[in-house]
Amino acid sequence: MSLTIAAMPAYNEERSIARMVLGCQKYVDRVVVVDDGSTDATAEQAASAGAHVVRHEWNAGYGAALRTGIEMGADRMEIIGSEGQQDAPLD
Repeated sequence: MSLTIAAMPAYNEERSIARMVLGCQKYVDRVVVVDDGSTDATAEQAASAGAHVVRHEWNAGYGAALRTGIEMGADRMEIIGSEGQQDAPLD
């Protein structure tokens, strides 16, 4: 069985992360939020929305967050912005 994930690099996105996670869940097997050293409640909001959260201790940058997502070992991965500039996927 193949594993498809939506990887979301996130830094201080507590206002939009839950909406983005919820919007993606029906299209993938797992939503992975890579919290890149946020100082707000990004990780907690993502987890409460059902995401698997990986936390960086400090802000290592977008590239490091992408690498962490890639290391999750999925067969297919879609990178989704967590900042809410685009609408979350909907039916």
